Amino acid sequence: MLDKVIPDSYIIEKFYEHAGYPRYKKTTNVYEGGCPLCREGHSWGKKRRLYYIVKDNSVFCHNCGWSSSPLKWISEVEGVSQFDIIREAKNIEHDFVPRDVEIEKEQNLASLPGDCINLYDKAQTAFYSNDKKIIKACEYIKKRRLDTAINRPKSLWFCKDDPIHKNRIIIPFYEDNEIIFYQSRSLFSNDKKPKYLSKLNSEKSVFNYSNLSSVCNKIFIFEGPIDSFFVQNGVAIGGIQSTSKNTFTPLQQSQIDRYPFYDKIWVLDNQYIDESAKQKTLILLKEGHSCFIWPRELKMIKDFNDICIKGERDEITSLFILSNTYKGVEGIVKLNLST
Repeated sequence: MLDKVIPDSYIIEKFYEHAGYPRYKKTTNVYEGGCPLCREGHSWGKKRRLYYIVKDNSVFCHNCGWSSSPLKWISEVEGVSQFDIIREAKNIEHDFVPRDVEIEKEQNLASLPGDCINLYDKAQTAFYSNDKKIIKACEYIKKRRLDTAINRPKSLWFCKDDPIHKNRIIIPFYEDNEIIFYQSRSLFSNDKKPKYLSKLNSEKSVFNYSNLSSVCNKIFIFEGPIDSFFVQNGVAIGGIQSTSKNTFTPLQQSQIDRYPFYDKIWVLDNQYIDESAKQKTLILLKEGHSCFIWPRELKMIKDFNDICIKGERDEITSLFILSNTYKGVEGIVKLNLST
């Protein structure tokens, strides 16, 4: 009976996060996608054999035969306990996915939500120079040095009228010159939605993937996009779960796999301050990954953006990260000292 405490919108969000090329069938009220457990063999990307049947509250894969409740499916896919999932579901607000519209990924959903203006385009911001909300957005990115950061994306947007992302900063995730995903960040105190919201009905990609350069054979993986603005070859995955063993979406994994000869270094928020970041760093170290451990002299600094704001700088060098990067037992010991 534990499943009954999970909001339907939470299950849908998780289905779109983990199932391959998901879509919604209005006529049957069923969500379809590729099974992340069996990967469906040679049919991956061609057929959808995983189903979330809303009226039966069940998830079933016609390829591998896996069948159970949505709660157990999420637990299996993410490698976390059912109680952790329930705790997260209760603590996070979720946007309802409308069921009166059939959602097809092939429909080429809009790359940006609603009416957006590019905050990096001086002509556009000048046109709205008397708009208080646009002024606020420009002040925000200037204060946080997002307009001068060394590894900033090609654009940064403000959404004017989307029902979900209205009055929020839109952070685009590019692949080459195409925006294939985005996250929005709250800007005003009266915005009661979560601080970050992702594009609905779309698989999360790697942020700043298109900015990767062969000049450096390192990839620095951040949790949130904004911190990666300040490091050459910095990318972000758009959020982590502290107890999850599955770090990447299938799309993110395929993007990262295209750089097999690059060293991957995880750079999460300050482990002295953020317990979730500390737990996730420990998981990564135990799995053999290289991780940045925050030095004790910066234990009151939240993240890389905070460093740059306080130091009035637009770049943090890879040397600083590498000099505080650890792996294996040495990293675990170092992490345990950050209490």
